[in-house]
Amino acid sequence: MAVFPKKKQVQIMEAWEALIYSYDEAQYYMKLAIFEGICSNCSIFYDYVHEQWLIPHKERFVEAWTNRVMHFGNTTTQRVESAHWSLKRILQDSIGDICSVWETINSMIVLQHNEIIASFEKSIIQKVHRYSNRLYANLRGVVSKNAIDHIAAEYDRVKYVGIDQTECRCTIRTTHGLPCACEIARYSMIPRSIPLDAIHGWWSKVTFHVDASSQPSELSVKHEIDVIVKKFEELDVPGKISLKGKLREIAYPSTTSMFPPVAKVKTKGAPKKGKSKVSKRDKSTKRDSSWWEYVDASVRCSGTNACSTIDISKVEKLAPRPSVQKLTPRPSISKVQQPRVLLFKDWLPFEIHKFIDDIIDVGDDGNCGYRAVAALLGMGENCWAFIRQQCVIELQEFMSHYKILFGGENYVRQLIHNVYVEQVASKDNWMTLPEMGYVIASKFNVVVVALSLNQSQTYFPLRSPPPTSMSDHRVIVIAFVNNCHFVQVYLKSYSPIPPASNLWKNYCNDQQVICGNIIAMKKHDNENLFTRIACNIGCRYFQKL
Repeated sequence: MAVFPKKKQVQIMEAWEALIYSYDEAQYYMKLAIFEGICSNCSIFYDYVHEQWLIPHKERFVEAWTNRVMHFGNTTTQRVESAHWSLKRILQDSIGDICSVWETINSMIVLQHNEIIASFEKSIIQKVHRYSNRLYANLRGVVSKNAIDHIAAEYDRVKYVGIDQTECRCTIRTTHGLPCACEIARYSMIPRSIPLDAIHGWWSKVTFHVDASSQPSELSVKHEIDVIVKKFEELDVPGKISLKGKLREIAYPSTTSMFPPVAKVKTKGAPKKGKSKVSKRDKSTKRDSSWWEYVDASVRCSGTNACSTIDISKVEKLAPRPSVQKLTPRPSISKVQQPRVLLFKDWLPFEIHKFIDDIIDVGDDGNCGYRAVAALLGMGENCWAFIRQQCVIELQEFMSHYKILFGGENYVRQLIHNVYVEQVASKDNWMTLPEMGYVIASKFNVVVVALSLNQSQTYFPLRSPPPTSMSDHRVIVIAFVNNCHFVQVYLKSYSPIPPASNLWKNYCNDQQVICGNIIAMKKHDNENLFTRIACNIGCRYFQKL
């Protein structure tokens, strides 16, 4: 038999390992060709491996076939041989009588049994900081720690896979009965904890006790449920609401009203003198003067003059306990009558300022654009993950439309990758316009108005027909400010809005126009003026795709 050089042996073993770990048949035959090329100088060895092992038995040890069945990670080809190897490792030699061998076998079995019990207890009791994520809330202490380790490995793949099943391949779901990366991505986007129903029951057996199904009388809760139902019927309406709320917290742990404190409170030790400064107001035992006392003092000072002419300096002089006045200043009446200052107003076109009713800020975690949309749709800004999820669904469902609109399927797939995010979004995951303007308008059948100093546009739905009545149109307005942030904007009635983009107009069917008499905002010649005009551009169907 020929002896290959060390380097050649390493190459053959690496090619063999890549071959048996092929994830599908196409990759298997590609790796087989590579393996055959490496073994070109040793055809006898290749023929033996190929004819004696790969052709008749490849379905038993190549991952392309073993990953089609549920094996829970046990891929050994011979269990008896594996157990025999473990016994020989403990015996070390073949010298000994039957009693010594029996004691050794018994000790080995007891040791394995104790190791399994220890692993069960570790799964129930041990808390790993990595698994403190809300995603594992329903699994901690209920399923095996090995199962959570597998899920955590899939969770690390989410950032590369997303919700694409083709990229995910869902191997862990088939072989282990556990959520794969694309499933975990959907739970993260909602956001929601992984339900226990998504885990195969094999991973929930963390005890050697008899299965609960064999002793239904001892572990049944039927009697307790009957008592609760009877008590529920006897209670009045407030009592029923209270009891139902407690039962909901048990049945649906994710809906509990209990939350951890926002900031950690230090409860041990007294505050150090050098670091904490206690104000005189905190030490005082006298009450603060009521506001009407300051008003009376100011009226006595100014006689019968109007309140708007009060000098705040005189009020401060007449008011008792000037130290308190300094620590808790009262707003002057002249300040109360000043017009309300709108944040970010300077970041919007000057011509629209008089039409702005209010500007409301949202969280600045990189999801601000989707937070603003969620709030304007009436869901609350914390539903930003739902908006992202719906945008991903919209892009995937109408991929054939958007790849024509945006210039290619690769660009649409990149948009899907950028829209998907778990918590804090990087700059690549920010809302991009005009692309997401069309997506949001089409998914939720609304008119989206985007205001900024650089460019302001209006985005109409691409497919769904708009209401024929102008009063039924639903318009949401967002604004891009500080060159890095989105906010909500509320305009007054009959306010102008920007014109639709040329990209939208290019993909509209002129024969299917629903005239909406939409109030648009348009630049007038070369002047920096926005004119209130009625444009019969309407909302058109997306027919040229």
